[in-house]
Amino acid sequence: MVLKSLKYTLKTALTTTEVTRLYPEVMMELPANERGIHELDATTCIGCGSCARICPNSCIEMVPYKYGNPLKNRKMQFPQIDYGRCTFCGLCVDECPVSCLKMGKKTEIAGWERKDIVYGPDRIAVKKFSDKEVAELEAEAKRQAEEKKKAAAAAAKEKAAKAKGKENKAKAKPDEGGEA
Repeated sequence: MVLKSLKYTLKTALTTTEVTRLYPEVMMELPANERGIHELDATTCIGCGSCARICPNSCIEMVPYKYGNPLKNRKMQFPQIDYGRCTFCGLCVDECPVSCLKMGKKTEIAGWERKDIVYGPDRIAVKKFSDKEVAELEAEAKRQAEEKKKAAAAAAKEKAAKAKGKENKAKAKPDEGGEA
C-alpha cells in the first residue's frame, strides 16, 4: 500500500505540469472582463459625481485634484475610492456619462493602515494634465468666464434699455390719447 502511494506520487510529480504558481514574479493571465482597480481619465472627467451617487456602498467621495480640466470640470472634483468598502460591482463605471472611469486589470490592493487602501485621484488617474497645461487651461477658463460676464452685462443693459423704451412709449401713448 505504501509503495503504491509512493509510486503514484513519483509518477505524477515527474509527468504532470506544475500546479503551484510563482505569484509575485509571474502574474497569471486575467480574463478580459476582470474588474480590478479603477482607472480615471482626469482629462475628460466633468466632476458630475454620478459615480459617487450610484455607489451602493458609498465608497466613492468627490475630492479636489489639480490635474484635471478646468474647462470641463469647473469644481475640479474627482472620485476618491475606498477599496476597503468597494465590491467592484462596476455600477460607477456604467453610470459615468463621459466614460472617464473604467475598471482596470491591476488587482493588488494592500496596506498596513486603512488610509493605504483609499485611492485618491492621484493614484487612479491614468491620464492627467501637466502643471503647464493646467495653468493654460485655467487661464482659458478665466478668459471664458470674463467673456460670459461681459455678455451677461451687455444683455442686462440691452434688456434695461428695452424696458425703458417700452416705459417711454407707454407714457407717451396716454398723453397722445388725451389731446385728441
